[in-house]
Amino acid sequence: MKLEPVDPKGEDEFSRLTYEMDQKRKQEMALDTVKKVIGIHSGKGGVGKTFLTVNLAYALAEKGHDVAILDADVDCPNVPKFLGITSSLFVDKEKKFVPVNHNGVKIVSMGLTKEDEAEPILIRGPAKHRVAIDFLANTAWGAVDYLLVDLPPGTSDVPMSLLEFGNVDGILYITTPQKDALMDTRKSIRLGKTFAIPMLGIVENMSGSVFGKDKALELSKEFGIPYLGSIPLSEKIVAANDRGDIIFSDVAFESVVRPILNAITTQ
Repeated sequence: MKLEPVDPKGEDEFSRLTYEMDQKRKQEMALDTVKKVIGIHSGKGGVGKTFLTVNLAYALAEKGHDVAILDADVDCPNVPKFLGITSSLFVDKEKKFVPVNHNGVKIVSMGLTKEDEAEPILIRGPAKHRVAIDFLANTAWGAVDYLLVDLPPGTSDVPMSLLEFGNVDGILYITTPQKDALMDTRKSIRLGKTFAIPMLGIVENMSGSVFGKDKALELSKEFGIPYLGSIPLSEKIVAANDRGDIIFSDVAFESVVRPILNAITTQ
């Protein structure tokens, strides 16, 4: 079935005004110093999207690239918690957000605006859309080779807005082998195709004897997307995640990491 592009203007006055504001914001975006914007997306939460984003960021940095992360999951920002970052986001004299520099990687996240990570971030849909676009467009990113955008899961307002207005150069998808995760990832892939964004590949996380293995290969064949392999369900990975360690730095995972890095750096 051929997917028709979503009408971004909508039918009501609010939608039209929002669309016009976003178009203007897109023209003003300070992304001229960012070479590539890569979205990391999933169909549902809990499949390892933040894990992949963070590990890829530091793997790219170890290769000598200038890397930044935009944690675009506005109401559930997990990047600071994952890395154990307690620094705060602030604004410079030109009223631009200044990324927190963590071990050479620049990070912007709603989680850097809260002192208590357990406190809920209460933002309604339209406001989340505006915050995500503002983080992307109004941050002093500086010279960046790869800006990795940790997109919210699913097909709601925020991922739609960032895929449409974020100048995204490519998307990586991550899923687990379970049936419901694959089903939801299928929807997210269709969203990306609606906006004609290049599909860099799909990764299967938590792969192995418990949930199954290489189930994402079916999605790869269905949509003509490169299958980049699987990341095992491993106690070692779980322990590293709990400590905030970068498991992709472990030489034991080199064969897993290499095709994912190549998908980004050779596109």
